[in-house]
Amino acid sequence: MGIEDGENTGILRVLGVRELMHGFDLLTHDNPTPGILGRVAGDLLDGVLLAVGFAKSRRPAGWAAIAAAVAPLVIADMVCAATGAVGGRTVGHRRSLNGRGRGGSDGPLGGLRVAILVTDGFEQVELEKPRKALDKAGAETFIVAPDPRTVRAWDFTNWGDKFPVDVSLLTARPDDFDALLLPGGVINPDLLRMITPAIDFVRAFFQAGKPVASICHGPWSIVEAGQARGRRMTSWPSLQTDLRNAGAEWVDEPAVVDGNLVTSRGPQDMPAFNRAMIELFAHARPVTVR
Repeated sequence: MGIEDGENTGILRVLGVRELMHGFDLLTHDNPTPGILGRVAGDLLDGVLLAVGFAKSRRPAGWAAIAAAVAPLVIADMVCAATGAVGGRTVGHRRSLNGRGRGGSDGPLGGLRVAILVTDGFEQVELEKPRKALDKAGAETFIVAPDPRTVRAWDFTNWGDKFPVDVSLLTARPDDFDALLLPGGVINPDLLRMITPAIDFVRAFFQAGKPVASICHGPWSIVEAGQARGRRMTSWPSLQTDLRNAGAEWVDEPAVVDGNLVTSRGPQDMPAFNRAMIELFAHARPVTVR
């Protein structure tokens, strides 16, 4: 049974309030608490909107789907509220898939397009240094994230810089990229593995045989995508039990290459990780963006 027109009107009013709260968040970005509260309230209103839709269409089985859709958003915003993950400077400029990134046609990765999948809380050095190495090698790199505006890094012991998002996760197509980079940080992959489109995005690279590079806690997304089994991998030491339980062989080495996958333990291994990543990515065939 569908939702009647009068009921649609009420739902649209809820949606309108939710969008007003997101607007309030933008207007108060220098005042963390009201902005975050606006985002959390907007997330909860998303849940109300979905709940009304399911209830009026008499689909009780939708409650689990509602919780799965809204919970990651609420958790992310509450983490921001608790730790002050708003404010800070924005580093760099947005890059367009229709234009060129900072990479060039020269170098071993000339013409290669690399997606960097992150959300708030990624370790800043694990994005900046590999991205710089990829750009220098001639690749074009693009930050893909659930929030289409900016993402905030974690800088070892506190919140770091903001980075413009180049491609929204909701519109990103794995077919438009040749390779995938998965930075770590504790918060970032823990949130990503609860977002179905993010895990689908990761899985698509493995299914297509495209190269993937992951460092520190980044392999959590690989585990969630069901792509760790039978692999020889490394990671931040605290993930070794998770990887073994997922069917991987965990080893304590700076950089480990297994087929189309390279993994690394953490920032201390960055030189070895970057070398192995560029060597692996150099074998990828550039795609034609449509």
